[in-house]
Amino acid sequence: MAQIGRINRLKIKRMRDYGAHLDGGESGDILLPKTQVPKKCRPGDQVEVFVYMAGTGRLRATTQKPDATVGQFAKLRVKANTSSGAFLDWGLPKDLLVPKREQLAKMEEGKSYIVFVFLDEKSNRIIVSAKLDKFISQQ
Repeated sequence: MAQIGRINRLKIKRMRDYGAHLDGGESGDILLPKTQVPKKCRPGDQVEVFVYMAGTGRLRATTQKPDATVGQFAKLRVKANTSSGAFLDWGLPKDLLVPKREQLAKMEEGKSYIVFVFLDEKSNRIIVSAKLDKFISQQ
């Protein structure tokens, strides 16, 4: 089974014009977009990918590596602040959300903060928290 928010080694099930379908086990097929598929890959080959929940509610994969994965602390820079929270740069095209409820104080654009990356069990989305105390005892 593929682990959301972590680096996985998954087998290519089939190739399509738009990308490769990876075997996510119980999670089902996971799309690796065409631009991310390593050259000369074929069905049966294994690829190392980072798995995340796309905006469509389906699992996606990328060969890009984020600056932090689920279960890790990291120092990340705020790219934008919105009414729902702050968005942090973590090395992937889609920024990482720190919901307002997970901030100690309003985060400022351009500043970096120590945060903890975790998987929100309700939405299966990767989010972060600046409230580190609740995660320190888990490490």
